[in-house]
Amino acid sequence: MPKRIRRKIINNDYLTFKNKTFKSIKIKKYPLEGRGSKEKIKIKYFFIICVLFTFLVSFFIVTLIYKNRKKNKPLFGENQEYFNNLLQTINTEKKYESVKKCYYNNDDSCIYKYFCPKKVIGKNLKLYGLKKDGGYVLTDDLKNIKIAYSFGVDGEYSFDMHIADNDIDVYMYDPFIKGLDFSKYNLNNGQDFKNNIDYYQQKLHFFKIGITGSKKHHNMKTLQEILNDNGHLNEKDMILKMDVEGSEWDSLNEISEDILKKFKYITLELYFGNNTSELEINVLKKLSKFHQVIFIRFNNGGELIKFGHNKICSAIEVTYMLKEGNKFVLDSSIYPLKEINFTNFKNRPSIDFDLNVFKLFYEK
Repeated sequence: MPKRIRRKIINNDYLTFKNKTFKSIKIKKYPLEGRGSKEKIKIKYFFIICVLFTFLVSFFIVTLIYKNRKKNKPLFGENQEYFNNLLQTINTEKKYESVKKCYYNNDDSCIYKYFCPKKVIGKNLKLYGLKKDGGYVLTDDLKNIKIAYSFGVDGEYSFDMHIADNDIDVYMYDPFIKGLDFSKYNLNNGQDFKNNIDYYQQKLHFFKIGITGSKKHHNMKTLQEILNDNGHLNEKDMILKMDVEGSEWDSLNEISEDILKKFKYITLELYFGNNTSELEINVLKKLSKFHQVIFIRFNNGGELIKFGHNKICSAIEVTYMLKEGNKFVLDSSIYPLKEINFTNFKNRPSIDFDLNVFKLFYEK
């Protein structure tokens, strides 16, 4: 209070202010004292309404700003220019004619939308197995996983050995080989593999049996039958790997949704022929219902073919992850990913097709 103003308390009820200009002024010390309770309540609620109104207006303004920023934010972030150019490419280059038709005329027979990869929040992609045909990509999170199934072993099982390195029992099935031979792998250098032959013989369980669906054979069983044989029908968070040279479609078609949901990861090598069918489309729909594509690559053991009105590689490696319990966002990275990329067959040319076109179908 300025020095020129002096205050003197006359009594308990009034204050007197004096200065050089004005005469003495009496102001009641307790202005609300003596007023009715209704008047006090009105003032109280008026104050609350003002606060709420201010909050709502502020919230509305902030929401508008956020939506405007989100709308103007590039979908692919710092790689937006690359994907803008890619969209121009599919509009102009003949080899992407089928992609162009699917992009602007979306329908169920367009398979590109079933392979749009997303990034798992909080997890990174990781290659399991050696950098050659037989290596597959999951994420770096294998905790709480105790069981894996691997169908189609052939002579390459470095993937199964890397999975076993995480204290996971791997059940391996292939009707066309006699058994496992670890002598082909250098188990003593401490680089490619963590454990010795005794450990892998304990963690890898081989069966000379194949997987089937509706087509019954004497040495083939359905996935449900195999799970039942091993007492795993009540297990969850398992891994399923399948590379069975075209038999995957019939096998996957017979697997119930309840069985599929028991697998946290599903990594497949899918084989396509020149003629499209409802079988492949139905299987892709089923896989996409409870699982999300997190990685895709073309195996150069295949070739570009026309699958219906889609142009695609005849051999595609794709990894799915269970949607339940995980969060996904658009994968705006540019394929191929250097840290996990490799050529399946070094004596064959790479597939001349930009895998990033699948990401253009993110909003489709």
